Amino acid sequence: MSYFKNKIYLNYLRVRNKLRKSIGKDSILLSSKKILEDNFKLSSDFSFVQVGANDGVSFDFLFDFVSKRNSVGIVLEPIESYFNELKINYAFNQNIIPIKTAIHPTLKEASIYKINPIFQNQYPSWVKGIASLDPNHHKKTNIDSEHIIEEKVKADSLINVLNQYNFIFDNLHYFQIDTEGFDFEVLKMIDFNKIMPIILKFESVNLSNDDKFAAFSLLEKQDYYVFDEGGDSIAVNLNLIKLY
Repeated sequence: MSYFKNKIYLNYLRVRNKLRKSIGKDSILLSSKKILEDNFKLSSDFSFVQVGANDGVSFDFLFDFVSKRNSVGIVLEPIESYFNELKINYAFNQNIIPIKTAIHPTLKEASIYKINPIFQNQYPSWVKGIASLDPNHHKKTNIDSEHIIEEKVKADSLINVLNQYNFIFDNLHYFQIDTEGFDFEVLKMIDFNKIMPIILKFESVNLSNDDKFAAFSLLEKQDYYVFDEGGDSIAVNLNLIKLY
């Protein structure tokens, strides 16, 4: 029943936005935050995986959201200083497990390129979030190459990491990826026969057009409805979520 009601709502939204455009009004957009809040009320159970968690607090609403629910999950961050902050920030909930590992299909050790803390104050606060496996990623945001340093980090495949936490597989509500250009590679590592999150969010702004198209196709084949939200893309299972 949810699937058909969601499809009706999406068709209604499409028609309404077409009418709004004809009279010069902005479109009404879906919101991942609102979808989560509508489907997982305060103090309800919530399970999640976050790949690329940084300090757990910066850059999105997830920390505030999970803090107000009966949450269980794993948060992955390979960079030592960010991971130490992550542990402190999630210390209030022993059911949220910080893991100091980068996700990679083959490597056991990887190089991540991040802002040198010495120069961090010379840039906006978002510079803390540009750490990437791509040594040239910082050039997209005009960060001086001399201000970037390399950090060697532990790495492992997604399935190896998640296999240690099978308790979360059966009823995974949310999966978030933010790896500054490596998101599609992480997405391809998800075994949808074992893990079928109700909502999946990944950063798509740093993907090539071909990779973004392939990511959408991959998710649509798993019966997700996918939409863009700023620099991210959101996939929702229309059978298990309410959009209206």
